[in-house]
Amino acid sequence: MDSEAIVLAGGLGTRLRSVLPDLPKPLAPIQGQPFLFYLLRYLRAQGIGRVILSLGYGAEHILHWLKSASWDINIVPVVEPQPLGTGGALAYAWRAVSAARVFFLNGDTFFPINLADFERFHNQSATAISVALAYVSPADRYGLVEVEGGFVKAFREKAPAPAGWIYGGIALVESQWWESQTWPQTFSWEAYLTQAVPHLRIAAYQPQGVPFIDIGVPEDYHRAQALIPQYAQV
Repeated sequence: MDSEAIVLAGGLGTRLRSVLPDLPKPLAPIQGQPFLFYLLRYLRAQGIGRVILSLGYGAEHILHWLKSASWDINIVPVVEPQPLGTGGALAYAWRAVSAARVFFLNGDTFFPINLADFERFHNQSATAISVALAYVSPADRYGLVEVEGGFVKAFREKAPAPAGWIYGGIALVESQWWESQTWPQTFSWEAYLTQAVPHLRIAAYQPQGVPFIDIGVPEDYHRAQALIPQYAQV
């Protein structure tokens, strides 16, 4: 598999300011390397040959860091002109897409699923969109995803929950479908998915035993120091 991905790396990172006041989240240090280093390493190991890097807040810092090293993966930075929301950022970055289908990934979460298995699941589901779900405990700070017959039945609002399946920040989207839609300039991708469920089949991939880390949360950021380098070696 030699595929293409868009990585959303333009968030403000307000929840991480207490431990990372001056840098964008993708440059958060993990054992001496920026988080983005490990994410790119994971993607290359998974067969992703081209990464479209959607940048916003702190783009100049990320661009400077990218130029400081050589890469065995094709990185195409796209800087949004103003904050467009996660969906607007995807739509703006789409101008650089060349593949028939594209992985979407959040640039502040680490969810090291097997992307080839995810793509096989997507093919078998015969749908335009598949999302990868993570099983987390506790699940209080996330909205749970209800699944029925391998497809998303509903995205629920945040509520106290001891554990459950959440959107893991990874999706696989058919380019033909994406380009047939009319997208607003500014919108939330997650909100779109929530509203689209009643009339759009979204396949739900549920891998077992894969850790999920949101580095935008200080406690997860500290947990990432040991876990992410271990998985990024793969």
